[in-house]
Amino acid sequence: MKTIIALLLVGFVFVCLISKGQTTFTNESGMYAKILSDLKTNLYEQATIKTVKLDGKDRRMFISWIRDHIHTMKAYKYWEKDMGSYLDFFMGRQTTKGMYFDYWESYKNNNVGQLYFTNCFDHEFYFVDVENQNFFFRMPIEADLEYLMIEGVYTYWQSTGDQQYLTKWLPTLVKGMRYEMTDPLRWSAKNLLVKRPYSIDTWDFTSGPDSLKGVDRLLYHIGNTAETPKGIMQGDNSGMFQASKQLSGMFKATGQKEAAFEWDLQGDMFLQRLNTICWNGKFYSHFIPEEPVPAQIKTDPINSVGLSNTYSINRGATTHEMAASIIKTYQEIGDKTKGKSLAPWFGIFPFIEPHFGNYPVGEYMNGAVLPLVGGELTKAAFQNGYEKYAVQQLEILNQILDKNNRRLPGCLNADGTPQKDAIPGEWGQAAFISALVEGLAGVVDKSVLFREVEISPRWYFAGVPKTTIDIGYGGDGNQVQYEYFYKSEESRIEIRTCGKFDRFTMRIPFPDKTRSATASINGKNFKVSTEDINQSRYAIVKGIGSKNTIVMKFR
Repeated sequence: MKTIIALLLVGFVFVCLISKGQTTFTNESGMYAKILSDLKTNLYEQATIKTVKLDGKDRRMFISWIRDHIHTMKAYKYWEKDMGSYLDFFMGRQTTKGMYFDYWESYKNNNVGQLYFTNCFDHEFYFVDVENQNFFFRMPIEADLEYLMIEGVYTYWQSTGDQQYLTKWLPTLVKGMRYEMTDPLRWSAKNLLVKRPYSIDTWDFTSGPDSLKGVDRLLYHIGNTAETPKGIMQGDNSGMFQASKQLSGMFKATGQKEAAFEWDLQGDMFLQRLNTICWNGKFYSHFIPEEPVPAQIKTDPINSVGLSNTYSINRGATTHEMAASIIKTYQEIGDKTKGKSLAPWFGIFPFIEPHFGNYPVGEYMNGAVLPLVGGELTKAAFQNGYEKYAVQQLEILNQILDKNNRRLPGCLNADGTPQKDAIPGEWGQAAFISALVEGLAGVVDKSVLFREVEISPRWYFAGVPKTTIDIGYGGDGNQVQYEYFYKSEESRIEIRTCGKFDRFTMRIPFPDKTRSATASINGKNFKVSTEDINQSRYAIVKGIGSKNTIVMKFR
């Protein structure tokens, strides 16, 4: 039930609707409200989300592969209550080395299912749970699960504040990081970074010689042995950077100061090595070879753009200048492919001729349009001074939704129609929801349960003069609500806030052709600081409490 609380604020009545598990934009947001609503519908209709019973416990599963599940948590957190039980199912299956498995599958009703892997791959990459008749497998080529699990646990903790969960699972998370940083199949002693075989960015297969057939082809396709040629994929290491910083924050929250300091320092070292070794002056190189790139992979690894460039921005690995350079690179890719592709959201560019694995140019990771890239690019553009470009990406998204009956497939042809081989659609849907909430609406949780919130309303760039935003986690009800008013003739923006947060930073972009700003909070003048971010400037004020009226006047 909704509880209506009337808040008297400086001469007007602001009706704050405290509602459980709501994250919405009002219809005044126009196209953007519809996009958010439709993407949420995508996440719940014709999606894989369901409750499954595993190890005798009901668990909320967004997607069966834990990697994909974690990538969709950035959206499901706004509506779902159970954000942790599927994570701990996989953490509970961690191997003695510290490795996690990618997915589970019941073979009870599927004959032997994927048990054929047990005849092909080293025993460390699979586990057969005979008692529960489940099969677990890890793609040997993949190097991402250990840092992604930390992202998943961090997201769970941030949206619930569950300290006991952290205390229980932090040792497991550390064990996973130690595995990545010591196992000879994963760790580069030369560059002190995570390595992997030559996949397309973070994906789970490489391209073998055409002469390979049968089991040999499979073993090469997803395998990883001491003899497999490897290199440094930057996205793995921006992931390790983020995971180290998130570990530090979680250790700090549980009072473990020494561990917090250690992982904070590890994060600094990962960032220094990543940006020294993988940055080519314009963007992060697709791969840094440690062994020769196999002859059948026709690519220039240093000058090719992989999809993790967008993730690395949003993980905080780049400076604003580096982020601008990556975004400009995507603008250039868009110019090069204009008239040929609806959007420049590719897994890799240039594409790999004549094919990569089983995929010719234009298919799947080798040239399909990927909404998961589009969502991350849009969020990065919003938060790094390219807001107008971000709005353009949302306009493209709306065109794609129209082409597909308001559905957003995981993998698209150049004209925006769906491909047969597809990534789960929820992945890209979640990325765009995150871009809408944290980018366009600008609501970013800077602590836990929005106790400290950053609000950067970017509606000016979208041409929306008035709207109301309601952002909350599914397990804790409404946290942040604001009303936004822009009076262009007065160059005046008014924000009325309510919710449950304790502290806020309000960051309001300067309208075009204005140079200075004054601000008041609840009728009292406040000092304004400014921040220049690439093409944009923001006026910033800080305050306490959730019930406030902020007025910003620009000249």
